[in-house]
Amino acid sequence: MKDYYKILGIAKTASEEELRKSYRKLAMQYHPDRNPDDPAAEEKFKEVAEAYGVLTDPVKRREYDACRASGATYANGQTGGFSYSQEDILKDLFRDPRFQQMFNGILHEFQRSGFRHSPQFVKKSFFGGKGGIFVGGIFFIGSLAGPLLKGVARKGITGRSSVLKTIGHTVGSLLGLDKGQRRQGSIGNDQANRYRADLNIIYHTPLTDRELSHGKTIQILVYGDSGEQTLKVSIPPGSKAGQKLRLRGKGRPGQTGRGDLYLHLVKKDS
Repeated sequence: MKDYYKILGIAKTASEEELRKSYRKLAMQYHPDRNPDDPAAEEKFKEVAEAYGVLTDPVKRREYDACRASGATYANGQTGGFSYSQEDILKDLFRDPRFQQMFNGILHEFQRSGFRHSPQFVKKSFFGGKGGIFVGGIFFIGSLAGPLLKGVARKGITGRSSVLKTIGHTVGSLLGLDKGQRRQGSIGNDQANRYRADLNIIYHTPLTDRELSHGKTIQILVYGDSGEQTLKVSIPPGSKAGQKLRLRGKGRPGQTGRGDLYLHLVKKDS
């Protein structure tokens, strides 16, 4: 079986902080754009995420350690074995709000280095380019999208650490825009927001032509000071693909306050 500790270059006693530092370093090292002549780099790029996903999940790590200690390989679903596929591990990893928050920072590092960092790149690298939606700033693929949104909604209503909030009647009303600005999808560019630009988060939100035209209520997962929050947001009728709508103070925290969360509306097939 794979040696996830060796893949990340860490000891078995490594802390979560050491895991994070190692993953960030290796994600940059194995980015395919840094290794254009190494066909194995893309698989290593995915493999370090797989290792991180196992070793930061207490249940998976315990099962993995027990399987290694027994000298067994993957146990094909037997009790006490380790039977997660790479796809299972990556899906679970991208559901984790802590990873979502960290990975957004890594995407910014990719961008500053001139490497690919787009939603399409994330899809292709981790999930073979399959279609899907963004939740928490991270792409979730295909059939996972529907169940995930429903699960998030239930967690927001019943979970102890989660809060379900209804954000106005439209995103526009949240932004404090006048009616003319809202109709044209303008976004205020105040000075404070420019200072906090690095704290902003962009959620790519695919919508059909009909949903853009008629409006749609969506639910998104964010991770803030009080833990996970599920925000219920109404996309206003008459929205356009390419438009960015802002939710003030829902971005990453920093010394100057919290950044903003932007919904980047993207057209998807009907």
